[in-house]
Formats: sequence, structure tokens, C-alpha cells
Amino acid sequence: MHQRTLRAVIILAAFIVLTGMGGAGGFERAPRVDKNFAVTITDTTGNKISGDKFSWEGRVHFAGFLGMAQVTMPFDRIQDLTTGELRERKVRVTAHLTDGSETTFDVDARSRCFGEATFGSFMLQMDEIKSIVFNKK
Repeated sequence: MHQRTLRAVIILAAFIVLTGMGGAGGFERAPRVDKNFAVTITDTTGNKISGDKFSWEGRVHFAGFLGMAQVTMPFDRIQDLTTGELRERKVRVTAHLTDGSETTFDVDARSRCFGEATFGSFMLQMDEIKSIVFNKK
């Protein structure tokens, strides 16, 4: 009886460990979006990636906070975006808008941006990005 219980515990532990390893591989492709936005992203090391089918968490807008207010910033209103101060798991971003105005708001530092480049798909977290330029077609 004791041996049977020990085997069951070992099998259960192995199952838990092996199923937990499923998310260790990264990502395979960028999420599909309805509207195509072409961008040039500069990461914090100075590396530039140009691509299209850009999205933030699979969406075609940024969402964040302006003080206590929740805000949504559609990509088609943004000319470029730069990141600034990282504080309390939020990164401060400044968006230069197509109408010439500018706004600053906070987004989750661990949120992800996706896109398609000539070499394949790419993904960067907001805290890894220095700037995003929206290339108008």
C-alpha cells in the first residue's frame, strides 16, 4: 500500500512538472490584426526593427492610465511614441499625435508589442522599447 501511494505521488509530481514546462518556448508568430500598421521600433539597445502588422497585446491601440483615468490611444492617431521613466511596473510613454499635439500616459511595462518583419515575427515588451515610429503609407 505504501509503495502504491509513493508511485502515485511521483507520477503526479512528474505530471505537474512536465505540464508546467509547456510555456517555456517563446512565441511563434504575431497575433493577426484587422488593420495593418507599419512601424520602425528602436529598442533600448539602439537596435531598429521595421515591420508591419504591428499590435499591442494583439490590439491596434495602446491602453493605459492618465492619472486615475483609463485611456485608449488608437494607432491611427499616433505619429510616434517614446518611452520614458519606468516606475512601479509601469512605463511612461509620450505619444506625438498626427494632429500635432502630444500626450503622456502610463502603460504596463510587461505588456507586449508584436509585428512581422522581413525575417519573421518579433515581440518586445514595453520596457524594452525606446521608440516606435508609425510609418504612414
